[in-house]
Amino acid sequence: MQEFWLALAWEAAWLACGVAVLPIVRWLAGNDRLGGAISLAAGPALVVLPVWWLGTTTSLSFTRLVLVIGFLVITVAGWSLAWLGRVPRATIVSILRTSAILGIPHAVLFAGYTLFRGFAPEIRYTEKPMELAFLSAATVAERLPVGDPWFAGYPINYYVYGYVEMGALAKTLGVAPEVAFNLALASLFASAVVAAGAVAAELAGIGRSGSRAGLRAAGLATLFLVGAGNWETAWRLVRDPQGTLAASWWTGPGWNASRVIVDSGFPWGGEPRPTINEFPAFSFVLADLHPHLLGLPLLVAYVASLASTVLGTAPLRGTILTGIVLGCVWITNTWSVPLAVVVAALAFACRWGTDVRRSIGLGIVGLALAMLVALPFQRLYVPSYGLATSELPPAIARLPMLGWLVRTVGVVVWERSSFGELVRAWGTLLLPGFVVVARAIGMVPESHRPRAGYVFGFVGFVVVLALASRTPAILIFGLPAIAALVVFALGDRTGLVPRFALGLLAATWLALLGIEFFFLRDAFGDRMNTVFKVGFDAWVYQAIAIPVAMLTVPAGQARRWIAVSLVTIALGLGLLYTPLSAWKWTDGFREFRGLDGLRYLARTFPDEYLASTWLRAQAPADAVLVEAPGCSYGALDALPFNRVSIVTGRATLVGWDGHEYQWRRGSPEQLSELESRRRQVERLYEEPDAAFVADLLDRYGVHYVYIGTLERTGLGSSCRSLERPNAERLAATLRTLGWEPVFERGQVAVYGRPDDRQVR
Repeated sequence: MQEFWLALAWEAAWLACGVAVLPIVRWLAGNDRLGGAISLAAGPALVVLPVWWLGTTTSLSFTRLVLVIGFLVITVAGWSLAWLGRVPRATIVSILRTSAILGIPHAVLFAGYTLFRGFAPEIRYTEKPMELAFLSAATVAERLPVGDPWFAGYPINYYVYGYVEMGALAKTLGVAPEVAFNLALASLFASAVVAAGAVAAELAGIGRSGSRAGLRAAGLATLFLVGAGNWETAWRLVRDPQGTLAASWWTGPGWNASRVIVDSGFPWGGEPRPTINEFPAFSFVLADLHPHLLGLPLLVAYVASLASTVLGTAPLRGTILTGIVLGCVWITNTWSVPLAVVVAALAFACRWGTDVRRSIGLGIVGLALAMLVALPFQRLYVPSYGLATSELPPAIARLPMLGWLVRTVGVVVWERSSFGELVRAWGTLLLPGFVVVARAIGMVPESHRPRAGYVFGFVGFVVVLALASRTPAILIFGLPAIAALVVFALGDRTGLVPRFALGLLAATWLALLGIEFFFLRDAFGDRMNTVFKVGFDAWVYQAIAIPVAMLTVPAGQARRWIAVSLVTIALGLGLLYTPLSAWKWTDGFREFRGLDGLRYLARTFPDEYLASTWLRAQAPADAVLVEAPGCSYGALDALPFNRVSIVTGRATLVGWDGHEYQWRRGSPEQLSELESRRRQVERLYEEPDAAFVADLLDRYGVHYVYIGTLERTGLGSSCRSLERPNAERLAATLRTLGWEPVFERGQVAVYGRPDDRQVR
């Protein structure tokens, strides 16, 4: 029952944030339904934004009181302006009615996903422990920027705003991070689905509330966004139905759906490397609270704000809203920005293609606002991508733009995605997309259509080019993108709404074609993350654009039935993924376990759990602790490495080494400090002589030294960071230095600094 009330309070707080920003957002958007969708999806982010911005640039604290005051200021200011601005009573009633209409399905979807998470709430596997560490750190932080829980003394060098947003809700409501983790996922799911449905309904229904086209568009957008997966599951069922159904989530249709495209044929040799092909249905089943999922509702809100700009009557106000939302996307999931800018460029061209000055002017306003929103993040963030300047020839490195481009963007010189891989990864959306473009071509006036011979010749050239270069993406993405752009440029009769949708599709397909040739250089040296982040956003844009285009581009009766049949096939194959994946992930919905993501730890390692939760309750927010160093993704049985900093949010000297290397690789000084700390912490637990221990603890201002299971047994064969621990000697050394246990239970002991000792 306690978790029920926490979930109720969380949902009420989320909806309250939407209501708080609604008058301002509605005024900027100029549309009830689009304004309601944006408020629901981006409400908490917009409410927390001023506190985060000022807290990162000034000495404003990040406490419950400040957050509540910020919420009240925004609420009172927004609704006062609505009344003082003499907004007609009918308009205010319409705004509230729209909010209620959207709020009801939001609450239902929130409850449904919360129930789903209750069957598998554990914060285990993949990067969930890392995400809980960030959420815990944001929840306990009293000052901004949020400190890195795995690199004491430094801020998190990552796009962290989503964790700040969720941490602010958890802090205000008094919800433990391990419960807030699952509630945040439920809110993201409900907000993304409702907002996407509302945007698609508004665009397809052209503002007519309850129109059949709008309702169909909303339903299709929901299915494309979270109901369907790719065709990998269908392919496996065709090849080996019995084996696929008998396999686990990890070895069968669950995990493998996100590892469809595999890169191989590297000039330098080496084994094939799978890329990441996540899509929203996969991400919500796996339930990693990662930036791409934290930014999903904001991405939908961004599409809504673009629509309000391009299709509304107040483009400047819409541009202001678009810029603010893009700024929130920027600081939540920075990978989304390049494609978002391309989408905006085509959207503006849709409305002001012949008025270049106006289009550029509005674009500059929107981008400038986004940069202003992201300014505190950009001031602190040390880019971790790109080659070091020393790795380039000096002549190239000295060139301002070319040097940066060569360091940042890599060229794919290995084999590109195969035809089968692309079809399995994108068939669910590609087939309906092709249908949309085929129908839209018919809307180009006869006088503007090229001769059939030219068309066939061009298509033949593209086919030959794709075959000769062994790049089927040229045919799969390039050809429909060009067709969409032709209709976009010549098909004025299609109207603004379908052209807007076609612009989204063209931008998306061009991006998917682009990542077959280029990638962002990161720590892995391949395109794994580029395919992941660009592909995930591409799925979202298509999920909204395809239903809108399908229902706004007219077609004859015969064509309509053909289109319906093809879309049904595409969706039918994609819909095989989600129910089977959810069933496997929850072990057939066998047992409801609640929303506490750490309850498994309380069962399997009760002493560790009690010690960590004791520290969370007793230790100061800025306390520094020492625990065993950890390897990325590592765990000993069910005990994750760096579990104390994960649970408490308090900073330890060094955490998951692989992840910290990725985040810190842009700073040679920090990399050097990272390696030095790792060696020192290993020595602390393996060779703890008194002089060294005293110097280390004083130098880093350590408050607590943790000796538990990992510090006694080591980290196992999978991680060489701590192989010969000597816990007894360390305990004796600490006592010699005046440190005494402030918590003891079983094999776990927490030693406190003599001048800062806590009560047991």
